[in-house]
Amino acid sequence: MSRFEQGILIAGIAGLVCCAAGAWLDAKAMLGAWLAAAVFMLGLPLGALTILMVHGLTGGSWGRAVREPLRAMTATLPLALIFFVPVLTRLGLVFPWAGADPATLPETVREKLAYLNVEFFLLRFVGCIAIWLVLIWIALGSTAGRDHQMGRNGKRYGVGLILHGLAVSVFSTDWMLSLEPEFTSTVFALYEAAAQVVAAFALAIIVLAARRAVDVMPGAKEDVALSEDLANMLLGFLLTWVYLAFMQWLVIWGGDLPDEIHWYVVRGHNGWQYVLWLLIGLNVLAFAGLLSRQLKRAHAGLLGLASATLAGHFADVFWRLRPPLLAHGPISLWHDVVAWVGMGGLWLALFIFLYRRPDRMSLWKREAAHG
Repeated sequence: MSRFEQGILIAGIAGLVCCAAGAWLDAKAMLGAWLAAAVFMLGLPLGALTILMVHGLTGGSWGRAVREPLRAMTATLPLALIFFVPVLTRLGLVFPWAGADPATLPETVREKLAYLNVEFFLLRFVGCIAIWLVLIWIALGSTAGRDHQMGRNGKRYGVGLILHGLAVSVFSTDWMLSLEPEFTSTVFALYEAAAQVVAAFALAIIVLAARRAVDVMPGAKEDVALSEDLANMLLGFLLTWVYLAFMQWLVIWGGDLPDEIHWYVVRGHNGWQYVLWLLIGLNVLAFAGLLSRQLKRAHAGLLGLASATLAGHFADVFWRLRPPLLAHGPISLWHDVVAWVGMGGLWLALFIFLYRRPDRMSLWKREAAHG
């Protein structure tokens, strides 16, 4: 490993040591911060997996350009899943329905206990893990440097996207919505899946642009730079996410449903409104910039727009997950810092290692050679 990778890994280990200390002092507060960071980390490989399968069906130069960073991101999925183990050991400290006396729960929550019980929760998560591990084996194997294999896997990708959509729906319902089981949203799973795609594609652009001048590479059409193609795809993904987020708010607010509206009320007070303004501001900035051809054709402009988009997703995950789990106010935010540093350091070190050494993904390389 390079010194840079070693430094990131050391920072991650130091963060994990601090997380252990935080769990010893206040396990509930630490696990709340840990879950938010784990969901963000898992969203990156899941978003990358989605894009790889979509590109396998559609083709296009934009997908070939970012294939390697997307493959490296997807290959980190097993590590991202391991991050959920600490929460699995103490579900009752994070989820209000886990291990609680049903008589103490609201009636709307008691009606969901046939679904929200620990045994069924664990079984569903194992099912999601099985689906995702099979899908990354297929996606990484069929994208290991041989373009002509893409078309041969169209049926696999079609079925894979259906199974992936089911797994993301179950995961987002179990690990995100059930933090506040009174809240119901039929669009939340699509909202989360779109957010994962936006984050993964933005990070892929950042990694690609950090290593080469994509603004001077030819795009799909004459007089169009590759940076424009990538920026336009990012704009499309971002618009999808914005549309789904807005439609969820519009339906809930227009329906005047107390339990659902309360979800937004909690996230609009006690300082969370500033996080909301931040994520809106970052995404408006990215959206406006992605409409400018001059910015899209500039190397620094593309990097800045992708960075703003990724930061907006970070704020979005934090805003959606942390309010019900932040029991002690801003003083508990140090748990978030060490959780993000710990998990982020380990994940980033593995990602850089795989991106710089794609041959280390030998399992999928062998599958591609014999596929």
